[in-house]
Amino acid sequence: MTISKENQHSLTTAIFSSIFTLVLLFLINYFFNHSWNPFAASSSKQLFTVEGTSTISQKPDAADISFTVAKSALTLKVAEDQANTSANTIVMNIKKLGIPEKDIKTSNYNSSPTYDNTSTGGVPLEMMPIRGGNGQTITGYTVSESVDVTLSDITKANSVIDVVSNDGAENVSGPNLTFSSTTQDALVTKARLQAVTNAKQKAQGLADAAGIHLGRVVNIQESGNQVPIQPLMMKAGNSNSGGSTPTQINPGENTITETVTLSYQTW
Repeated sequence: MTISKENQHSLTTAIFSSIFTLVLLFLINYFFNHSWNPFAASSSKQLFTVEGTSTISQKPDAADISFTVAKSALTLKVAEDQANTSANTIVMNIKKLGIPEKDIKTSNYNSSPTYDNTSTGGVPLEMMPIRGGNGQTITGYTVSESVDVTLSDITKANSVIDVVSNDGAENVSGPNLTFSSTTQDALVTKARLQAVTNAKQKAQGLADAAGIHLGRVVNIQESGNQVPIQPLMMKAGNSNSGGSTPTQINPGENTITETVTLSYQTW
């Protein structure tokens, strides 16, 4: 079959037109979308990874304080009454400081017998409350109640600790100074954005120095942590002087660190 010159010309024109269109599409992707790589099989080998970090320090705005009341008596009923009375008095006085009831929580309540495993201490056996097997004698009962207090105003931490201590709590722990959930979320968001900016600036600087071109980000990973500062509780003066010196809490600052890892395609 013979193709006329006119048809040959049309066919040649169509072939060149197709080639031109493919080259044009290649150039458009190359210059306006650097991430496109015609050698897809080797694109994973051209990833460029860089890490960015941001650290933000700020005074905490929330605190947790816990305390325990423990009372011992010959009978369980008396021990319970003493522990409940003491705990209720402390909670009532904490509320007077403006701490809402929803922020005061009983975290543990426990009652247990106490034993004398050796001797009756000169007390006739018939006068001991209970004598069990294996030579164990129940000499009384201990009741303890643990309470957690959450503060949205850390300036009240000093007063809460003083009330708890002066009202006879056996064990006081805290304050554990933290960020409220609202502040935590805002600071993490801010630190994350700063970490991404830091990573991008570092990536561009390294790419310019190495003479490579950055494409689009194809992967991002994030890690972060909050580093609380343990506060220092200060009691000035001598505890034996007969007077009570108010507690002084130095809150310092808590630190939030966010780290992001960006992976770029390059060419």
